[in-house]
Amino acid sequence: MRFARFSPSARAAGSRPAARVALALLLWPLVTMAETPQPGPALAEYFRQCHAVQVCNGSFLVMRGEQVLYEGALGDAAAEGGQGLTPAHAFDIGSITKQFTAAAIVRLAEQGRLGLDDPAAKHLPGFPYPDVTVRQLLTHTSGVPDVMPYYSKVLRGGEVTTPITTEDAVQILTGQKMQPVFAPGTRFEYSNTGYLLLAQVVARASGVDYARYLDREFFTPLGMSHTRVRMPDNEAGIDPRAYGFRVSASGRRQAFDQVPQFYVAGAGGIYSTARDLHRWARALRGGKLMSAEHWTEATTPVRLADGGSVPYGFGLALRPSSLGQARVSHGGHWRGFKADLTLLPAQDLDIVLLTNNGEDDSVEHARDAVEAIVAGKPHTPVKASIHVPLFQRLQSDDADALRKWLAGEHAASPARYDFLEDKVNELGYALIERKEFDKAVAVMEFNRDAHPQSLNVYDSLADAYLARGDREAAIAQARRMIELKPDSKQAQEKLKTLQASPQP
Repeated sequence: MRFARFSPSARAAGSRPAARVALALLLWPLVTMAETPQPGPALAEYFRQCHAVQVCNGSFLVMRGEQVLYEGALGDAAAEGGQGLTPAHAFDIGSITKQFTAAAIVRLAEQGRLGLDDPAAKHLPGFPYPDVTVRQLLTHTSGVPDVMPYYSKVLRGGEVTTPITTEDAVQILTGQKMQPVFAPGTRFEYSNTGYLLLAQVVARASGVDYARYLDREFFTPLGMSHTRVRMPDNEAGIDPRAYGFRVSASGRRQAFDQVPQFYVAGAGGIYSTARDLHRWARALRGGKLMSAEHWTEATTPVRLADGGSVPYGFGLALRPSSLGQARVSHGGHWRGFKADLTLLPAQDLDIVLLTNNGEDDSVEHARDAVEAIVAGKPHTPVKASIHVPLFQRLQSDDADALRKWLAGEHAASPARYDFLEDKVNELGYALIERKEFDKAVAVMEFNRDAHPQSLNVYDSLADAYLARGDREAAIAQARRMIELKPDSKQAQEKLKTLQASPQP
Protein backbone atom coordinates (compact mmCIF):
# COMPACT_ATOMS: atom_id res chain seq x y z
CA MET A 1 0.00 0.00 0.00
CA ARG A 2 1.27 3.49 -0.71
CA PHE A 3 0.21 7.09 -0.65
CA ALA A 4 2.50 9.69 -2.16
CA ARG A 5 2.39 13.14 -3.60
CA PHE A 6 4.91 15.78 -4.56
CA SER A 7 4.74 19.32 -5.82
CA PRO A 8 6.10 19.93 -9.32
CA SER A 9 5.89 23.67 -8.72
CA ALA A 10 8.05 23.87 -5.60
CA ARG A 11 10.29 26.93 -5.60
CA ALA A 12 13.98 27.03 -4.84
CA ALA A 13 14.86 28.50 -1.44
CA GLY A 14 16.48 31.53 -3.05
CA SER A 15 13.15 32.64 -4.52
CA ARG A 16 11.37 32.97 -1.16
CA PRO A 17 10.64 36.49 0.11
CA ALA A 18 13.48 37.84 2.21
CA ALA A 19 11.31 38.68 5.20
CA ARG A 20 9.97 35.15 5.48
CA VAL A 21 13.42 33.66 5.08
CA ALA A 22 14.67 35.83 7.94
CA LEU A 23 11.84 34.62 10.16
CA ALA A 24 12.61 30.97 9.35
CA LEU A 25 15.71 30.86 11.48
CA LEU A 26 16.35 34.19 13.18
CA LEU A 27 20.08 33.67 13.55
CA TRP A 28 21.38 31.64 10.62
CA PRO A 29 22.17 33.29 7.30
CA LEU A 30 20.34 32.04 4.25
CA VAL A 31 22.52 30.82 1.40
CA THR A 32 21.14 31.87 -1.96
CA MET A 33 20.64 28.76 -4.04
CA ALA A 34 20.81 28.54 -7.80
CA GLU A 35 17.73 27.30 -9.61
CA THR A 36 17.85 23.52 -9.91
CA PRO A 37 15.49 20.97 -11.43
CA GLN A 38 12.46 20.41 -9.23
CA PRO A 39 13.17 17.53 -6.84
CA GLY A 40 9.65 16.13 -6.41
CA PRO A 41 9.82 13.35 -9.04
CA ALA A 42 13.31 12.29 -7.94
CA LEU A 43 12.22 12.13 -4.29
CA ALA A 44 9.18 10.08 -5.24
CA GLU A 45 11.36 7.65 -7.21
CA TYR A 46 13.84 7.35 -4.34
CA PHE A 47 11.17 6.37 -1.82
CA ARG A 48 9.43 4.09 -4.34
CA GLN A 49 12.67 2.20 -4.96
CA CYS A 50 13.48 2.11 -1.23
CA HIS A 51 10.08 0.60 -0.51
CA ALA A 52 10.49 -1.89 -3.36
CA VAL A 53 13.58 -3.41 -1.68
CA GLN A 54 11.54 -3.80 1.54
CA VAL A 55 13.23 -1.02 3.49
CA CYS A 56 11.18 2.20 3.53
CA ASN A 57 7.98 1.38 5.42
CA GLY A 58 6.63 4.56 6.95
CA SER A 59 5.53 8.16 6.54
CA PHE A 60 7.84 10.67 4.86
CA LEU A 61 7.58 14.44 4.38
CA VAL A 62 9.98 16.89 2.75
CA MET A 63 9.06 20.58 2.97
CA ARG A 64 10.71 23.78 1.78
CA GLY A 65 9.06 26.38 3.94
CA GLU A 66 5.34 25.61 3.57
CA GLN A 67 5.78 24.01 0.12
CA VAL A 68 5.52 20.24 -0.11
CA LEU A 69 8.38 18.72 -2.08
CA TYR A 70 7.35 15.16 -1.25
CA GLU A 71 4.79 13.52 1.01
CA GLY A 72 4.36 9.78 1.10
CA ALA A 73 3.07 6.93 3.24
CA LEU A 74 4.43 3.58 2.07
CA GLY A 75 3.85 0.10 3.42
CA ASP A 76 1.86 -1.39 6.26
CA ALA A 77 0.69 -0.07 9.60
CA ALA A 78 1.46 -3.33 11.43
CA ALA A 79 3.31 -6.64 11.11
CA GLU A 80 0.30 -8.57 9.90
CA GLY A 81 -0.37 -6.14 7.05
CA GLY A 82 -3.90 -5.56 5.86
CA GLN A 83 -3.93 -1.83 6.58
CA GLY A 84 -1.83 0.49 4.48
CA LEU A 85 -0.15 3.48 6.07
CA THR A 86 -1.48 6.98 5.42
CA PRO A 87 -0.08 10.40 6.39
CA ALA A 88 -2.62 10.44 9.25
CA HIS A 89 -0.99 7.50 11.06
CA ALA A 90 0.86 8.47 14.25
CA PHE A 91 4.25 6.89 15.02
CA ASP A 92 6.32 6.63 18.17
CA ILE A 93 9.02 9.23 17.51
CA GLY A 94 11.46 7.93 20.14
CA SER A 95 14.15 10.38 21.21
CA ILE A 96 12.88 13.19 19.00
CA THR A 97 10.79 13.66 22.15
CA LYS A 98 13.87 15.10 23.84
CA GLN A 99 13.59 18.39 21.96
CA PHE A 100 10.01 18.77 23.24
CA THR A 101 11.25 18.16 26.78
CA ALA A 102 14.06 20.66 26.30
CA ALA A 103 11.67 23.27 24.90
CA ALA A 104 9.41 22.78 27.92
CA ILE A 105 12.34 23.39 30.28
CA VAL A 106 13.31 26.54 28.37
CA ARG A 107 9.74 27.81 28.45
CA LEU A 108 9.56 27.27 32.19
CA ALA A 109 12.82 29.22 32.51
CA GLU A 110 11.29 32.05 30.50
CA GLN A 111 8.23 31.90 32.75
CA GLY A 112 10.52 32.35 35.75
CA ARG A 113 9.72 28.97 37.26
CA LEU A 114 13.25 27.58 37.10
CA GLY A 115 16.78 28.50 36.06
CA LEU A 116 18.79 26.51 33.56
CA ASP A 117 21.74 26.56 35.96
CA ASP A 118 19.66 25.60 39.00
CA PRO A 119 20.81 22.48 40.82
CA ALA A 120 18.52 19.73 39.59
CA ALA A 121 17.95 18.77 43.22
CA LYS A 122 16.07 22.06 43.70
CA HIS A 123 13.29 20.63 41.54
CA LEU A 124 13.73 16.92 42.29
CA PRO A 125 13.29 16.16 46.02
CA GLY A 126 15.68 13.43 47.11
CA PHE A 127 17.88 13.71 44.03
CA PRO A 128 21.23 12.35 45.23
CA TYR A 129 23.63 14.37 43.06
CA PRO A 130 23.79 17.91 44.42
CA ASP A 131 26.28 19.25 41.86
CA VAL A 132 24.23 18.33 38.76
CA THR A 133 22.41 21.23 37.09
CA VAL A 134 19.34 21.37 34.90
CA ARG A 135 21.53 22.50 31.99
CA GLN A 136 23.76 19.45 32.38
CA LEU A 137 20.73 17.17 32.21
CA LEU A 138 19.70 18.95 28.99
CA THR A 139 23.12 18.52 27.38
CA HIS A 140 23.91 14.93 28.51
CA THR A 141 26.86 16.12 30.58
CA SER A 142 25.45 15.30 34.04
CA GLY A 143 27.12 11.94 34.70
CA VAL A 144 23.85 10.60 36.11
CA PRO A 145 23.81 6.79 35.90
CA ASP A 146 21.38 4.86 33.72
CA VAL A 147 18.15 3.58 35.31
CA MET A 148 16.88 1.86 32.15
CA PRO A 149 18.58 -1.47 32.98
CA TYR A 150 16.70 -1.44 36.30
CA TYR A 151 13.38 -1.06 34.50
CA SER A 152 14.38 -3.80 32.05
CA LYS A 153 15.12 -6.13 34.96
CA VAL A 154 11.73 -5.41 36.51
CA LEU A 155 9.95 -6.01 33.21
CA ARG A 156 11.80 -9.28 32.64
CA GLY A 157 11.09 -10.43 36.16
CA GLY A 158 7.49 -11.40 35.50
CA GLU A 159 4.11 -10.12 34.47
CA VAL A 160 3.71 -6.40 35.16
CA THR A 161 0.10 -5.66 36.10
CA THR A 162 0.29 -1.94 36.87
CA PRO A 163 1.76 0.76 34.63
CA ILE A 164 5.42 1.72 35.04
CA THR A 165 5.67 5.43 34.26
CA THR A 166 9.34 6.16 35.18
CA GLU A 167 8.18 8.79 37.70
CA ASP A 168 10.14 6.91 40.36
CA ALA A 169 13.52 7.48 38.65
CA VAL A 170 14.86 9.56 41.56
CA GLN A 171 13.85 6.88 44.05
CA ILE A 172 15.59 4.22 41.97
CA LEU A 173 18.81 6.25 41.79
CA THR A 174 18.72 6.71 45.55
CA GLY A 175 17.51 3.25 46.52
CA GLN A 176 20.00 1.45 44.30
CA LYS A 177 22.82 3.74 45.54
CA MET A 178 23.94 4.35 41.96
CA GLN A 179 27.25 6.18 41.67
CA PRO A 180 27.79 8.98 39.11
CA VAL A 181 29.41 7.88 35.86
CA PHE A 182 31.64 10.97 35.79
CA ALA A 183 31.94 14.40 37.39
CA PRO A 184 29.23 16.78 36.09
CA GLY A 185 30.32 18.82 33.09
CA THR A 186 33.46 16.82 32.33
CA ARG A 187 32.12 14.48 29.66
CA PHE A 188 29.28 13.99 27.21
CA GLU A 189 27.41 10.69 27.48
CA TYR A 190 23.97 10.36 25.97
CA SER A 191 21.51 9.82 28.80
CA ASN A 192 17.89 8.77 28.61
CA THR A 193 17.81 8.96 32.40
CA GLY A 194 18.62 12.68 32.28
CA TYR A 195 15.51 13.32 30.22
CA LEU A 196 13.30 11.10 32.38
CA LEU A 197 14.38 13.38 35.22
CA LEU A 198 13.70 16.52 33.16
CA ALA A 199 10.12 15.36 32.61
CA GLN A 200 9.76 15.32 36.39
CA VAL A 201 11.29 18.80 36.60
CA VAL A 202 8.66 19.99 34.10
CA ALA A 203 5.89 18.52 36.22
CA ARG A 204 7.10 19.99 39.51
CA ALA A 205 7.95 23.44 38.11
CA SER A 206 4.68 23.76 36.17
CA GLY A 207 2.29 22.22 38.66
CA VAL A 208 0.78 19.88 36.06
CA ASP A 209 2.01 16.57 34.72
CA TYR A 210 4.47 16.47 31.84
CA ALA A 211 1.96 15.25 29.22
CA ARG A 212 -0.57 17.93 30.12
CA TYR A 213 2.04 20.69 30.06
CA LEU A 214 3.20 19.75 26.56
CA ASP A 215 -0.37 19.61 25.33
CA ARG A 216 -1.26 22.96 26.88
CA GLU A 217 1.89 24.83 25.86
CA PHE A 218 2.74 23.24 22.51
CA PHE A 219 0.44 20.68 20.94
CA THR A 220 -2.87 22.56 21.16
CA PRO A 221 -1.57 26.08 20.33
CA LEU A 222 0.38 24.77 17.32
CA GLY A 223 -2.51 22.72 15.97
CA MET A 224 -0.66 19.43 16.52
CA SER A 225 -3.92 17.56 16.89
CA HIS A 226 -2.42 14.12 16.18
CA THR A 227 0.37 14.41 18.75
CA ARG A 228 0.36 13.20 22.35
CA VAL A 229 2.55 11.72 25.03
CA ARG A 230 1.62 8.05 25.23
CA MET A 231 0.33 7.42 28.75
CA PRO A 232 -1.96 4.81 30.34
CA ASP A 233 -5.00 7.09 30.25
CA ASN A 234 -4.73 8.14 26.61
CA GLU A 235 -3.09 5.30 24.71
CA ALA A 236 -6.39 4.00 23.36
CA GLY A 237 -6.98 7.37 21.70
CA ILE A 238 -3.94 7.12 19.40
CA ASP A 239 -5.84 6.44 16.19
CA PRO A 240 -4.88 5.77 13.46
CA ARG A 241 -1.71 4.35 14.91
CA ALA A 242 1.31 2.67 13.36
CA TYR A 243 2.49 -0.47 15.17
CA GLY A 244 6.13 -1.47 15.27
CA PHE A 245 7.47 -4.65 13.73
CA ARG A 246 10.74 -6.12 12.56
CA VAL A 247 11.65 -8.47 9.76
CA SER A 248 13.66 -11.54 10.73
CA ALA A 249 16.60 -12.76 8.70
CA SER A 250 14.28 -15.34 7.14
CA GLY A 251 11.97 -12.56 5.93
CA ARG A 252 9.22 -13.28 8.46
CA ARG A 253 7.59 -10.29 10.13
CA GLN A 254 7.38 -10.15 13.90
CA ALA A 255 5.45 -7.65 16.01
CA PHE A 256 7.87 -5.37 17.86
CA ASP A 257 5.73 -2.65 19.37
CA GLN A 258 5.53 -1.14 22.86
CA VAL A 259 6.53 -2.98 26.02
CA PRO A 260 3.18 -3.59 27.75
CA GLN A 261 2.61 -1.38 30.79
CA PHE A 262 5.84 0.60 30.24
CA TYR A 263 5.55 4.34 29.63
CA VAL A 264 8.68 6.40 29.03
CA ALA A 265 8.05 10.15 29.33
CA GLY A 266 10.62 12.83 28.64
CA ALA A 267 13.25 10.66 26.98
CA GLY A 268 10.70 9.30 24.51
CA GLY A 269 7.05 8.37 24.38
CA ILE A 270 5.53 10.93 22.02
CA TYR A 271 3.36 9.77 19.12
CA SER A 272 3.09 12.16 16.20
CA THR A 273 2.58 12.46 12.46
CA ALA A 274 4.87 13.88 9.80
CA ARG A 275 2.66 16.94 9.31
CA ASP A 276 2.52 17.69 13.03
CA LEU A 277 6.29 17.43 13.31
CA HIS A 278 6.64 19.89 10.45
CA ARG A 279 4.42 22.32 12.39
CA TRP A 280 6.76 21.83 15.33
CA ALA A 281 9.87 22.42 13.20
CA ARG A 282 8.49 25.66 11.77
CA ALA A 283 7.51 26.91 15.21
CA LEU A 284 10.91 25.98 16.61
CA ARG A 285 12.79 27.85 13.90
CA GLY A 286 10.28 30.67 13.65
CA GLY A 287 10.73 31.91 17.20
CA LYS A 288 7.35 30.75 18.50
CA LEU A 289 8.68 28.43 21.19
CA MET A 290 11.52 30.34 22.82
CA SER A 291 13.34 33.64 22.66
CA ALA A 292 16.14 34.31 20.20
CA GLU A 293 18.59 34.27 23.11
CA HIS A 294 17.50 30.84 24.27
CA TRP A 295 17.40 29.50 20.70
CA THR A 296 21.05 30.52 20.42
CA GLU A 297 21.81 28.59 23.61
CA ALA A 298 19.80 25.61 22.45
CA THR A 299 21.73 25.42 19.17
CA THR A 300 25.22 26.09 20.51
CA PRO A 301 27.50 23.04 21.01
CA VAL A 302 27.91 22.20 24.67
CA ARG A 303 31.21 23.24 26.22
CA LEU A 304 32.93 20.78 28.55
CA ALA A 305 35.00 21.64 31.61
CA ASP A 306 38.26 21.06 29.74
CA GLY A 307 37.30 23.55 27.02
CA GLY A 308 36.30 20.94 24.46
CA SER A 309 32.90 20.99 22.82
CA VAL A 310 30.35 18.45 21.62
CA PRO A 311 27.92 19.13 18.73
CA TYR A 312 24.80 18.83 20.86
CA GLY A 313 22.59 21.52 22.35
CA PHE A 314 19.28 21.29 24.21
CA GLY A 315 17.79 18.08 22.87
CA LEU A 316 19.22 18.92 19.44
CA ALA A 317 22.09 17.31 17.52
CA LEU A 318 24.22 19.88 15.69
CA ARG A 319 26.55 17.92 13.42
CA PRO A 320 26.89 19.24 9.85
CA SER A 321 24.92 17.46 7.18
CA SER A 322 26.37 15.01 4.67
CA LEU A 323 26.84 17.97 2.31
CA GLY A 324 28.55 20.07 4.97
CA GLN A 325 25.55 22.31 5.69
CA ALA A 326 24.37 23.51 9.11
CA ARG A 327 21.94 20.92 10.45
CA VAL A 328 19.68 20.82 13.51
CA SER A 329 18.26 17.37 14.02
CA HIS A 330 17.44 14.48 16.26
CA GLY A 331 16.75 10.84 15.62
CA GLY A 332 14.55 8.47 17.54
CA HIS A 333 14.73 4.72 17.97
CA TRP A 334 12.45 2.68 20.16
CA ARG A 335 11.50 -0.95 19.58
CA GLY A 336 10.36 -1.27 15.93
CA PHE A 337 10.25 2.49 15.37
CA LYS A 338 12.99 4.61 13.82
CA ALA A 339 12.49 8.31 13.11
CA ASP A 340 14.37 11.45 12.19
CA LEU A 341 13.49 15.14 12.20
CA THR A 342 16.05 17.27 10.35
CA LEU A 343 16.11 21.04 9.86
CA LEU A 344 18.45 22.43 7.22
CA PRO A 345 18.09 26.16 7.85
CA ALA A 346 20.22 27.46 4.99
CA GLN A 347 17.96 25.63 2.54
CA ASP A 348 14.76 26.41 4.50
CA LEU A 349 14.27 22.63 4.35
CA ASP A 350 12.59 20.30 6.84
CA ILE A 351 12.77 16.50 6.52
CA VAL A 352 10.50 14.21 8.55
CA LEU A 353 11.03 10.45 8.39
CA LEU A 354 8.90 8.06 10.46
CA THR A 355 9.24 4.28 10.14
CA ASN A 356 7.83 1.27 11.97
CA ASN A 357 9.77 -1.69 10.57
CA GLY A 358 12.92 -1.52 12.67
CA GLU A 359 15.29 -0.75 9.80
CA ASP A 360 17.98 1.12 11.70
CA ASP A 361 20.07 2.28 8.77
CA SER A 362 17.31 3.33 6.38
CA VAL A 363 16.42 6.59 8.12
CA GLU A 364 19.93 8.05 8.11
CA HIS A 365 20.43 6.93 4.52
CA ALA A 366 17.12 8.47 3.48
CA ARG A 367 17.86 11.74 5.27
CA ASP A 368 21.17 12.13 3.45
CA ALA A 369 19.69 11.05 0.13
CA VAL A 370 16.87 13.59 0.42
CA GLU A 371 19.34 16.40 1.05
CA ALA A 372 21.37 15.35 -1.98
CA ILE A 373 18.33 15.05 -4.26
CA VAL A 374 17.00 18.48 -3.30
CA ALA A 375 20.46 19.98 -3.88
CA GLY A 376 20.73 18.29 -7.27
CA LYS A 377 23.65 16.14 -6.09
CA PRO A 378 24.27 12.42 -6.70
CA HIS A 379 22.88 9.96 -4.17
CA THR A 380 23.12 6.22 -3.63
CA PRO A 381 19.93 4.17 -4.12
CA VAL A 382 18.92 1.85 -1.31
CA LYS A 383 20.10 -1.72 -1.80
CA ALA A 384 18.38 -4.90 -0.71
CA SER A 385 19.94 -6.48 2.37
CA ILE A 386 22.18 -9.46 1.75
CA HIS A 387 20.45 -11.43 4.50
CA VAL A 388 17.58 -12.38 2.18
CA PRO A 389 19.64 -14.27 -0.44
CA LEU A 390 22.06 -15.42 2.27
CA PHE A 391 19.21 -17.12 4.11
CA GLN A 392 18.35 -19.03 0.95
CA ARG A 393 21.95 -20.13 0.35
CA LEU A 394 22.28 -21.37 3.92
CA GLN A 395 19.81 -24.09 3.11
CA SER A 396 22.19 -25.77 0.62
CA ASP A 397 25.74 -24.31 0.68
CA ASP A 398 28.48 -25.60 2.95
CA ALA A 399 30.79 -23.23 4.86
CA ASP A 400 33.40 -23.00 2.08
CA ALA A 401 30.76 -22.22 -0.57
CA LEU A 402 29.27 -19.55 1.71
CA ARG A 403 32.69 -17.92 2.18
CA LYS A 404 33.28 -17.82 -1.54
CA TRP A 405 29.86 -16.36 -2.33
CA LEU A 406 29.99 -13.77 0.47
CA ALA A 407 33.49 -12.66 -0.53
CA GLY A 408 32.37 -12.26 -4.12
CA GLU A 409 29.36 -10.16 -3.20
CA HIS A 410 31.42 -7.98 -0.88
CA ALA A 411 33.96 -7.33 -3.63
CA ALA A 412 31.36 -6.76 -6.36
CA SER A 413 31.40 -3.33 -7.95
CA PRO A 414 28.82 -1.96 -8.01
CA ALA A 415 27.59 -3.82 -4.95
CA ARG A 416 24.24 -5.59 -5.32
CA TYR A 417 23.47 -5.79 -1.62
CA ASP A 418 23.66 -3.85 1.61
CA PHE A 419 25.57 -5.71 4.32
CA LEU A 420 23.45 -4.96 7.38
CA GLU A 421 25.38 -5.99 10.46
CA ASP A 422 22.42 -6.91 12.65
CA LYS A 423 20.69 -9.00 9.98
CA VAL A 424 23.82 -11.03 9.20
CA ASN A 425 24.47 -11.38 12.92
CA GLU A 426 20.99 -12.77 13.45
CA LEU A 427 21.60 -15.45 10.85
CA GLY A 428 24.88 -16.38 12.51
CA TYR A 429 23.21 -16.97 15.86
CA ALA A 430 20.44 -18.98 14.19
CA LEU A 431 23.14 -21.26 12.80
CA ILE A 432 24.68 -21.66 16.26
CA GLU A 433 21.29 -22.70 17.61
CA ARG A 434 21.04 -25.26 14.79
CA LYS A 435 24.55 -26.48 15.72
CA GLU A 436 25.85 -25.68 12.23
CA PHE A 437 28.99 -24.24 13.73
CA ASP A 438 31.20 -24.09 10.63
CA LYS A 439 28.55 -22.12 8.76
CA ALA A 440 28.07 -19.88 11.79
CA VAL A 441 31.79 -19.08 11.87
CA ALA A 442 31.82 -18.38 8.13
CA VAL A 443 28.92 -15.95 8.46
CA MET A 444 30.31 -14.26 11.56
CA GLU A 445 33.79 -13.93 10.00
CA PHE A 446 32.23 -12.23 7.00
CA ASN A 447 30.35 -9.84 9.28
CA ARG A 448 33.61 -8.98 11.06
CA ASP A 449 35.35 -8.29 7.75
CA ALA A 450 32.42 -6.18 6.51
CA HIS A 451 32.23 -4.13 9.75
CA PRO A 452 35.78 -4.12 11.20
CA GLN A 453 35.16 -1.17 13.56
CA SER A 454 32.15 -2.69 15.32
CA LEU A 455 32.78 -4.29 18.71
CA ASN A 456 29.64 -6.36 18.35
CA VAL A 457 30.88 -8.38 15.35
CA TYR A 458 33.95 -9.53 17.30
CA ASP A 459 31.76 -10.38 20.29
CA SER A 460 29.49 -12.49 18.08
CA LEU A 461 32.37 -14.17 16.28
CA ALA A 462 33.84 -15.11 19.65
CA ASP A 463 30.54 -16.83 20.47
CA ALA A 464 30.68 -18.73 17.20
CA TYR A 465 34.27 -19.88 17.78
CA LEU A 466 33.46 -20.93 21.34
CA ALA A 467 30.40 -22.87 20.17
CA ARG A 468 32.64 -24.69 17.68
CA GLY A 469 35.08 -25.52 20.47
CA ASP A 470 37.85 -23.04 19.57
CA ARG A 471 38.33 -21.21 22.87
CA GLU A 472 41.63 -19.56 21.93
CA ALA A 473 40.17 -18.08 18.74
CA ALA A 474 37.27 -16.76 20.79
CA ILE A 475 39.67 -15.12 23.29
CA ALA A 476 41.57 -13.55 20.39
CA GLN A 477 38.36 -11.79 19.28
CA ALA A 478 37.82 -10.37 22.77
CA ARG A 479 41.38 -9.05 22.78
CA ARG A 480 40.75 -7.44 19.42
CA MET A 481 37.71 -5.70 20.96
CA ILE A 482 39.94 -4.24 23.66
CA GLU A 483 42.46 -3.07 21.05
CA LEU A 484 39.66 -1.22 19.27
CA LYS A 485 38.25 0.31 22.44
CA PRO A 486 40.41 -0.14 25.54
CA ASP A 487 37.87 1.40 27.93
CA SER A 488 34.97 -0.76 26.75
CA LYS A 489 33.28 -2.59 29.61
CA GLN A 490 31.70 -4.91 27.05
CA ALA A 491 35.13 -5.95 25.77
CA GLN A 492 36.63 -6.36 29.22
CA GLU A 493 33.71 -8.47 30.44
CA LYS A 494 33.85 -10.59 27.29
CA LEU A 495 37.53 -11.37 27.77
CA LYS A 496 37.02 -12.13 31.46
CA THR A 497 34.12 -14.49 30.71
CA LEU A 498 35.98 -16.32 27.95
CA GLN A 499 39.13 -16.75 30.02
CA ALA A 500 37.03 -18.23 32.80
CA SER A 501 35.20 -20.61 30.45
CA PRO A 502 36.23 -24.31 30.61
CA GLN A 503 38.49 -25.78 27.98
CA PRO A 504 36.47 -27.67 25.33
